[in-house]
Amino acid sequence: MAANALCLALVFASAQAQTPTPTPTPSPQTNAPCAQPPSCPTLAPHVFQVAVTLKQSDKSMAVARTPIYLSPCPFNLDKMPMGARAPSRKSYYASVKASPQLINWLEANNCDTVYCRELTKEEVTCKVGDAACVPEFVQAYNDARTSLKGDGELARKWVTNYGPLATPQLRVGFHDQKMKWLAAAVAGLEKAQGLAPGAIKVAVTDRQGYAYFYDLCPGAYYISNLAPAEVGTDRILWETTAIKVEKSDTLEKIPVTLTNTPAKKKNYFVGKKVAEAVSSASAVDKE
Repeated sequence: MAANALCLALVFASAQAQTPTPTPTPSPQTNAPCAQPPSCPTLAPHVFQVAVTLKQSDKSMAVARTPIYLSPCPFNLDKMPMGARAPSRKSYYASVKASPQLINWLEANNCDTVYCRELTKEEVTCKVGDAACVPEFVQAYNDARTSLKGDGELARKWVTNYGPLATPQLRVGFHDQKMKWLAAAVAGLEKAQGLAPGAIKVAVTDRQGYAYFYDLCPGAYYISNLAPAEVGTDRILWETTAIKVEKSDTLEKIPVTLTNTPAKKKNYFVGKKVAEAVSSASAVDKE
């Protein structure tokens, strides 16, 4: 019995010596989310004032009614050239058979819809066939006058409710398509960067081209328009580097400028044409 027990003990010891200790299996690599600013009081004393302007033909123009996005993570648009797939105002209106004059009017006024400003008397009573005369405006105005018993002033003010301007395609079609694309783009970015839904904030520029982001905690932030601003034949994307918010006990308004002309100023960012962004992304993919 003693001999058998000794034999078993020797066999067990030999097995332990020959069996290697299992190596722990490494966990799969995951993309860690970028550092988000720490929580702070609801009314944090920091505000970004974002001015969006474009210079065209030696004239500066405020970019109004444009969504601007704020994220705690870099947007990395060169790796995700979403701007190349964003709806194009010119292409959309051409697809719904808008006249070249209407498309030119929308581009000249940086408008996504015919609601962006009130039409003048000259614009609704011009002679159809003239180079700058928008036939949709004239037809809608004439329909409105007929419906409103000849009240020309009221017809001018309510012109977008009549004729071809009242069709969904011309009234809100492009705006709705663009907003749907932006919502999907933001959701995709948040998911890819490990952010909670709603982490990327949005503000829309006012008539003077200003957008505001309030209650910002100390940390680093990034700003982009995601969908290109259309200037003539160019489509401009903005993506800033990190903009730091430092700790402060007093109200602090931090100016940020998005434009298309270079200048040596703090928090001053020059946009990139979509064609250049796509080329950069293609070069990265080939490396």
